Amino acid sequence: MSEAARSAGLTYDDVVRRIEALNPTQVSIGVPGTAFGYDIRALKVGQKRLGKKQILMTSGVHGDEPAGIEAVLSFLEGPVEAYLDEFFFSVIPCVNPSGLELGTRENEAGQDINRGMSDDTVPESVVLREFISGCHYDLFFDHHEDYEATGFYMYEAERDDHLLGKRIVEAVKVIGPIDGAENTDEGLDLPISEGLFGINPKWREQGWSAYAYFDCSNHVILCETPSAAWDLNLRVQAHRIAQKVALDHYKR
Repeated sequence: MSEAARSAGLTYDDVVRRIEALNPTQVSIGVPGTAFGYDIRALKVGQKRLGKKQILMTSGVHGDEPAGIEAVLSFLEGPVEAYLDEFFFSVIPCVNPSGLELGTRENEAGQDINRGMSDDTVPESVVLREFISGCHYDLFFDHHEDYEATGFYMYEAERDDHLLGKRIVEAVKVIGPIDGAENTDEGLDLPISEGLFGINPKWREQGWSAYAYFDCSNHVILCETPSAAWDLNLRVQAHRIAQKVALDHYKR
């Protein structure tokens, strides 16, 4: 178990308990699929109607990245109310329950969901693909962590290149350093700007954010917080700042 997961002390039972405690007049809870005996909870938040922007949020693709899960749950427990007049949210707070329980990046079978989006043997990937099938989202927000990073960085793509990354990075910089002057991921270009990288089309069949972007989303933002260098509260705060910048932009 990673140190980040151990220090968070978050279990999937905790996630389910907090989901079930959300306001039932605003939140509909479904189970689009199971993986290794765990029901993967998916939420529809708000009233869906013509003209509302459609927002997809996910976290916990990697089980040893608890800050994103906490950021999504805490958002749903209060701040989401300020956006329900303009937005309809589809949310999977924890994509990888078995990984969360084990405190591992991979699922119980040792599979990295974020490297197997087109692999039918990865049960969580099948659930995600079926969940977004036939949908279209104005914004997809995915939450991740990086145990090697020393600061915040992010990935972004938007159909018309109307990127929010500079604004997000500047806002997060108030609470902590920015990482990502260079990146060791194979095939990744140099940063677009400080701490901001593009979504590589080569990841289309493997990475969740790239798959969803090319399949069904106009705009994707993927944030990475440093799980070893920052404490949990600071990492959650960074994710929440990024959420607010992006949602406030679309709220105007």
